[in-house]
Amino acid sequence: MNIRDLNRNGVLAASKIIGGTMLLSVAVLMGGCANYAKNAPLYSQNVSLTNANTHLKDELASAKMQVANIKAELAAKTPRVATLPAQRLAELFTVSAVRISSDTRTAHLDNSPTRNGFRVFVKTLMTGGMILPATGQFTIQAFDLSDGVKHPLIGRWTFTPAESKKDWYGLFGLDEFGFNCPWKRPPQHALITFRVKFTDALTGRSFTAQRALQVNIRNAGR
Repeated sequence: MNIRDLNRNGVLAASKIIGGTMLLSVAVLMGGCANYAKNAPLYSQNVSLTNANTHLKDELASAKMQVANIKAELAAKTPRVATLPAQRLAELFTVSAVRISSDTRTAHLDNSPTRNGFRVFVKTLMTGGMILPATGQFTIQAFDLSDGVKHPLIGRWTFTPAESKKDWYGLFGLDEFGFNCPWKRPPQHALITFRVKFTDALTGRSFTAQRALQVNIRNAGR
C-alpha cells in the first residue's frame, strides 16, 4: 500500500467519524426538541407561577408598608397617656387587680317604681388584696348566659375617670365604686354574669374581672 492509498483510507475513516458524529448530534437535537415540545406547557406553567409568586410577594410587601404607615399616622394623631416611668411607678402603691363586689344587685334607679337597672360595685386592689382608690375608666357589661337566651348581652356601660371618681364610696367600710347601670331590657334569669374592665388613669394599665351573681329580678321592668 502506497502513501496515496493510506491518505485515501484516512480520509474515508475521518469522513465516517465526522458523519457519525453529525448524525448523533442531529439525533440529540431532535430528541431535545421533542422533549421541549412535550414539556413546553409545564415550562410555561412554571414561568407563570414564578411570575405570579413574585407579584404576590410585591403586593404583600406593599400592603405591609401601607399598614405600617397607617399605624404610624394613627400613633402620631393619638395623644399619649402621660404617666410616670416604670421605675417610679414601682415605688408607688398602684392597682394590680379589680374585683366585682357581692354587693352588686338590681335596683330602683332614679326612684323608679320597678327595678330598672343594676348597681354594680367594684373594688380596685393593690398587690396582696388591699383596697386602693384609683381613678380610671370603667367599662361594665352584664350578660344573661342561661340556656335559650338569644341575646345574652343585657347592657354595656362606660364611666370616664371623672365620673368614676364621683362614684367612690369610702364611708362605712364600703371602700368601693358603685355604678348605676340602667338596662334597656330586663334580665330573664336571676343568674347574671358581670364583666368589668378598668383602665388606670395613673399607669395606663388595664385590668378585667368577671363574676356570676344571683340578683333579684322580681318587679323588673324598663
